[in-house]
Amino acid sequence: MEGLDPLSRLRTELAQRLGQQRYELWVGPHISLQWIDSTLQVGCPTQFEMQWLRRRLHDALSACCSKIGGDGALIRYFVDEAVNEAQPVVKTTEAQDPANSVKNHSEDTENTKPEPPERPVVRRKPTGARSSTFSNFVVGKSNELAFRTAKAVAERPGQFGPLMVFGLPGVGKTHLQHAVVHHLRRDGRRIRTLRLTAEQFTAEFLDALNRRALPGFRQKYRSIDVFLIDDIQFFAGKPATLDELLYTIDTLHEQGRQVILTCDRSPGDLQKVSLELVSRISGGLAIPIGPPEYETRLGIVRQIAAQRNVDIDDQIAVLIATQVAGSARQLSGAINRLAATSLAHDEPITADFARVTLAEFVQQNAPSVRLADIQRAVCEVFGVEASSLKSDRKSRSVAEPRMLAMWLARKYTRSALGEIGEFFGRRSHSTVISAQRKIEGLVSQGAVISVADRPCHVDEAIRQVESVLRTA
Repeated sequence: MEGLDPLSRLRTELAQRLGQQRYELWVGPHISLQWIDSTLQVGCPTQFEMQWLRRRLHDALSACCSKIGGDGALIRYFVDEAVNEAQPVVKTTEAQDPANSVKNHSEDTENTKPEPPERPVVRRKPTGARSSTFSNFVVGKSNELAFRTAKAVAERPGQFGPLMVFGLPGVGKTHLQHAVVHHLRRDGRRIRTLRLTAEQFTAEFLDALNRRALPGFRQKYRSIDVFLIDDIQFFAGKPATLDELLYTIDTLHEQGRQVILTCDRSPGDLQKVSLELVSRISGGLAIPIGPPEYETRLGIVRQIAAQRNVDIDDQIAVLIATQVAGSARQLSGAINRLAATSLAHDEPITADFARVTLAEFVQQNAPSVRLADIQRAVCEVFGVEASSLKSDRKSRSVAEPRMLAMWLARKYTRSALGEIGEFFGRRSHSTVISAQRKIEGLVSQGAVISVADRPCHVDEAIRQVESVLRTA
């Protein structure tokens, strides 16, 4: 690194320490670095990214500073407002609903009419249509990796290969796709984008096939810069459409263009749909996005309420985030129920009113999961016997699935602590609480546990068990 200025040497050293791909994803050109009076100034686009960088990369930055500038160098983190200045609009298009038309997509939507404003709720001022952007995506432990990856791909499309974001319905996959499109619209580059669902792609393909218009269909899809397709699990049992999609992905990838997919299942589960599709995805990025944890749910509740001008205080927001332990879609439904019920009964949304209304909502929308269902799913995924979960054995191969089973019981059932403890081997309620805290700690650390004698990240193990539960 001789001959380089200190800042260039620092970036080179940091890239070597993190690995080039992690460096590009986490730092890259979107994080500004400056040396001022023996202090490294680290500028971040948002408050969240500043906190994230300080928490995850401070040690690496300190080590690089010591190597480049000697011991005693200080690091200051700040939000760099200049990064977020708006940019001009570029060409982009969104697919129409196939029920309306599967033929009339246009790649030039600069003159497209804006979406109509959302209808007002509970006698409040009407609000404009809400765009799904990176700035209004509520980030937490369950989705920060998906958020950062999608943003990095939006800033440097084509660099990382195909991206697939996978997770349960309602956790924010489609929001991130829309955010990518919105980000590219603000960018000064002339980038053509096309976003549609797997069902719409299938409808267009079959229509082109029937009209013998496949050359035009292929020209359309293989000449765009960023292709976003939602819910690719829909392609199960559609080999001809899958083949067309694979050829499209291959063509775009060879041209250095970007493909962004979403799916409600992991790459392992997607193998049942298409091994070839999983092979394409494995050459790029497959990023999980999990159900929001409490802090993220609370942020989502506050954001939705503010967007819809539904007047709820912090006590009610906490109540919603606590009682509705589901996706953003379910949280939105809970707020809608409160607003509609308030309007129907001409009552303000008080804490007591919210408790009664939410109790009915949760009862109607909660998945019908029993303790026995959770036990069966955990045993199936971990390859253990039900008797082992209820035994006094404390080996890792038994203790970890037992703790996870208790954690899932708290998440998916309304069983009391004592009832859960009794079911899993007559354990005390404090043991159940301890198990819940340990699993939450493992999830926050991204820890690895043993699943069927193989190492597996704990969040992936949870998704596998939840996948079995969905088929219960």
